[in-house]
Amino acid sequence: MKINLKQLVLAACLGSSVAFTGLTGCHTEGRSAGTYIDDRMVSNRVKGALNDNQIYKYPNVDVSSFNGTVQLNGFVASADQKQQAAVIASKVDGVKQLVNNITVQPMATGRANAPERIYENSTNAVIYQSTTNTLVQPQ
Repeated sequence: MKINLKQLVLAACLGSSVAFTGLTGCHTEGRSAGTYIDDRMVSNRVKGALNDNQIYKYPNVDVSSFNGTVQLNGFVASADQKQQAAVIASKVDGVKQLVNNITVQPMATGRANAPERIYENSTNAVIYQSTTNTLVQPQ
């Protein structure tokens, strides 16, 4: 099998560029490869701590980290949940600073979708039944 010199040089150049890009790719974000890995680990530990909470679950909260600063983004149902998420995240090892951008979603009243049926309870308060068969008290 005869190896062409042009093909050998091309393969060497491509291999070098891939290796160079792989080694320097994390530096483009302003942090070293080690810091990038540390940030990923901190984000994973914070997400795990939020998921392990016995009272609240946080499926709609995203966690990101940059140089030890952790940012929480997403939605929760109450101000207490937002506060508790910040407390949980701030206690995780590796969190140097916390930015809590969680938004408290307004409670659904069931009026946005046309209700199937309307009931009145014993106090004559109107209760709407949504298409998912859950009763929702209007506010």
